[in-house]
Amino acid sequence: MPVELVPESDLRAALRPYQVDANEFEAGIRARIEMGVVPLQDESQKTDDPVLTVAATFIPWPLITGGKIAGGGATLSSLTLPQKLLGYAALPAISLFLLVGATFFSTRKIHKVQQENQSDISDAKELQAAVRQWWRSHRWGAFTVFAAVLILPMIGATWLLFLILLASFGLLLYFLSSFARHGIGNRLLIAQSCLSGLLLLSMTMQNTYGALSGIHFVDQKLIAAVLLSGTLILLPIVITSMARMGGRTAFESKQKSPHWLVILCTFLIPNVLLLIVLSPFRKPVYNQPAIFGGYGWLIFAVMIAVQISAVLWAYVRRSRKGGATQHVARPEWIPGVLYVCITLPFLLWLTNTIWWPATPARILHYVEAFEQGPYPSITFRNWEIPARWTIEQGLHPDLSRARKVLDYEIATDQALLTFTLGSAFRVGLVRPDQIDTLPDLEQKCRSLLPVANSRKPRRIYGLNQNAWVFYALADSNQLSSEDRDFLEQRLLVTLENPVVKTSDMLETALRVTQLLEVIDRPIDREKYRKQVHQWLREFHSTQTHSFQIAGGFEKYQGVSASMLATSDAVELMQIYGIPEGLDLNWVRSYLRPLNFRPANRKWIAAVTLDRLNRLPGATQPTLFEWLYYERSLLAAMLLVALCLYATLSSPLPRKDNSGTREDSALG
Repeated sequence: MPVELVPESDLRAALRPYQVDANEFEAGIRARIEMGVVPLQDESQKTDDPVLTVAATFIPWPLITGGKIAGGGATLSSLTLPQKLLGYAALPAISLFLLVGATFFSTRKIHKVQQENQSDISDAKELQAAVRQWWRSHRWGAFTVFAAVLILPMIGATWLLFLILLASFGLLLYFLSSFARHGIGNRLLIAQSCLSGLLLLSMTMQNTYGALSGIHFVDQKLIAAVLLSGTLILLPIVITSMARMGGRTAFESKQKSPHWLVILCTFLIPNVLLLIVLSPFRKPVYNQPAIFGGYGWLIFAVMIAVQISAVLWAYVRRSRKGGATQHVARPEWIPGVLYVCITLPFLLWLTNTIWWPATPARILHYVEAFEQGPYPSITFRNWEIPARWTIEQGLHPDLSRARKVLDYEIATDQALLTFTLGSAFRVGLVRPDQIDTLPDLEQKCRSLLPVANSRKPRRIYGLNQNAWVFYALADSNQLSSEDRDFLEQRLLVTLENPVVKTSDMLETALRVTQLLEVIDRPIDREKYRKQVHQWLREFHSTQTHSFQIAGGFEKYQGVSASMLATSDAVELMQIYGIPEGLDLNWVRSYLRPLNFRPANRKWIAAVTLDRLNRLPGATQPTLFEWLYYERSLLAAMLLVALCLYATLSSPLPRKDNSGTREDSALG
């Protein structure tokens, strides 16, 4: 088919509007050279450092230099096998601590520049293009890294994740040091990227699965707190670096009062968020103490004062600027103040085991307060354990509030009174003059002591519900020597022939031991020590079930560990000793302070842990054991330190004295 050619003159005329002016092009090149921008070239080929060659291949040059050096290093195919392995070893840290932040901040800058109709967008677009190219080239490796970050903590392999990240970040740090020796780098970019990486890791470490398995002595939520603290340390570096580069032009104003965005960001939003965070913790809920104690509103007041001072300072700063219409640089600390106000309350919540520990004074206060829940029998059972501990420790608790509740229960003959009386007798709440008024005492006595004492003793069903009868009969001197012998036989039969051998054995063994003491027929500990030790080993669990922490004792074999069963087990070990082969560190791990426990389990765990540490023959964890079991926490601290070192060892961004121009590729 015939083709009609377009005349060359027509083509030149059509392309003339797009022709670059030679003088303008030359002026642009000279300006970029004066600003320190290097033309597109392979900088890594100018050096003999093979590490720098690997780094230039796996890290986009515009990312490290903030757009000041375009292009990249050698191609992946030109690297040797050891160089490729070295690069892939650094890939986790590169993708997590550099590319995530670079992707976010470059996109953010392009969007901001477009909104402000600024023309200087080439650096940001160049960086974004380099980052996109990196994701296309290494997407499968990056996907593997992020999958590992999500999955490894969920299966309890947090230490393996941190080991990989530490090794990878060490290589990345070496790469950055190689860049810094050649005067290449960008502290602002490294700080922003590390901040993003630590923030992502902190969110990952807050999953509900990561801290369930394995032995730990402190709350594993502290790992997330350490990472969040690292972001707060990096934040001033980001702010000062951005201020050094001239800040960000945010708006034009003809007035001399603070812009409404300043007030909204630094005052209204943070205070509302903090109020929402504090509101659930102002008062105890179901015996759970307020996380901030009595100091929550003090923290709230201090933050208000700081934010008011910040707004007043911004007002004074703007009032000194002259001119009717001018570009006003938004202070760089405004987003920082907002981030701190959002993060700080959450950080305090994660670390409340440090600020609100279960001290003897607080346990005593809880016992004396006796916050009654919706079910008195459960309230008394949970309250009894720390109450008996305060009595054993000689703290002389005032039990008047608990006694008042019990008096009401007895006077009104509540339906679940028999479930309450056992705990009440063990703590000493029942007065001698109240014993005769207890409901069903005579009927219970006939069931335990039939008229024909010659009958063969049989097991006692519902021992925990009938335990109070033993206390009532013993305290009122209604038991003869023959009655005590008969009850002793029935208790031993109950211990030796339980109804179900896979449930309640620890509680049964403890109740039988306690009740034999009550009727002055102490159990032969040596005879039953082996059997009790066997039950302790059988009911001890190092597995997780239904989101429960491993290391406690089970009420039912094969089911989640129970705080009450663990308390019973520790009391049995006080009497019968520690079973051979039972690792007490597992139990310590189960009882460790957590940032949140349902209801009043915090106090049960605290007193049970104290009893465990006081067991005869119990040894405390050595320093080596502590370091080994808390290696994930230590690794998180080391990772934060590496981020700080990588940031501070990077060159400072070029200073811009204009006050309105932003030079950063990620600012």
